[in-house]
Amino acid sequence: MKSSTPHAQRGPVRPVPALALAAVLATSACGQATPSPGAPTAAGGAVPIVQTVTSGPVRLEATMAPAGLAVSYRVTNTGAQPLLAYDVVPQDLGSATLPTGVDVAHAWVYEKSGVLRLSKQGFSTAPNVRFAAAPVMGGHVIAPGASIRGRAYAASPPKLDVPGDSFEAPRTAVDPGVRQWQLCVQVDDRAAQARPAAVGSGIVEAPSAAPQGDELVCTRPGTIPTD
Repeated sequence: MKSSTPHAQRGPVRPVPALALAAVLATSACGQATPSPGAPTAAGGAVPIVQTVTSGPVRLEATMAPAGLAVSYRVTNTGAQPLLAYDVVPQDLGSATLPTGVDVAHAWVYEKSGVLRLSKQGFSTAPNVRFAAAPVMGGHVIAPGASIRGRAYAASPPKLDVPGDSFEAPRTAVDPGVRQWQLCVQVDDRAAQARPAAVGSGIVEAPSAAPQGDELVCTRPGTIPTD
């Protein structure tokens, strides 16, 4: 059963036109993530297109598109226990089950400290909000030594795209002059709480919760050049 609180409006999503990325994301991450040794570098000291970051048993590899706010990624579990990646963003977190039309490449979009985030993560329920059924996020269980792959994108021009007021999420509109961006993926050790989702294809659903500590693994902000 869905919350009656309005949700963020979404405009049509399309690639950012003809953005020649003069610099893309460097190897690093949010929280305690650190660059992996041996990450490729471009000639002349330019920032590499492919970035690898690590945070505990999580390794995130991201490949930025040569044009547009789009990225493909791989998350690898280098540890000994299963991990849960919250990398399937439902169109409505108020539902107890993921809708069949969920776009697995969709990502939440918001601005954090002057950086545009394409983030696959959960959010906490706002104070005094109750649901008939607990809201869920979609994702994948990653077995030890295994990897998952995915994609994320943002609309053009970038705009705020987060859950409605039933959740604690950033509410400030994206600055049209924002010039940096990054990819973030929430990964934690709560794989035991996941269950198969209605959409199938190996996707699971788990209670939505905001990332804690170093559970949100992010690439370092990279420059979005002007036309």
